[in-house]
Amino acid sequence: MNTTTQSQQAKDEAEIRQLTDQWLSIFCPKDKPFTGEGFENIFATGKDEILVFDNYKNDVVVLRSLQEYLDTWIPFMEENISYWEVKLEDNFEISIDGDLAVTTFSWVGGGKGKDGREIKAKQYGTHVWKRLKGQWRLVHEHLTGGEISKN
Repeated sequence: MNTTTQSQQAKDEAEIRQLTDQWLSIFCPKDKPFTGEGFENIFATGKDEILVFDNYKNDVVVLRSLQEYLDTWIPFMEENISYWEVKLEDNFEISIDGDLAVTTFSWVGGGKGKDGREIKAKQYGTHVWKRLKGQWRLVHEHLTGGEISKN
């Protein structure tokens, strides 16, 4: 790998890491309302440009647009969560090949439900990124639940 390629690789990795940190911070509203504001700077926003698989409410939900994503998570968080904070574990990895990249990770954390119960959660994730118009955008998300406990 030549110096120019190494430099671009490092720049791409830094940008994807920053976008991942932004994604995570949006999902950590703590005691503020979850709005999803900022996801438009992370996800691809054209019609049918994203594909999301998540084990939402103990079932697999498939979402195909940023609007569907927001229409799923905003009401869920508003109705069920009074405090939420998660963090990445130390297994975050990035693989880049041209205009495509994949990140793998897991996060842990939790919070409190509206009913006052403590919630502990863990999820394993894969994100697929695509360079669109010169910017990295999230085009595929797959999250699978790990250990979850409610006290």
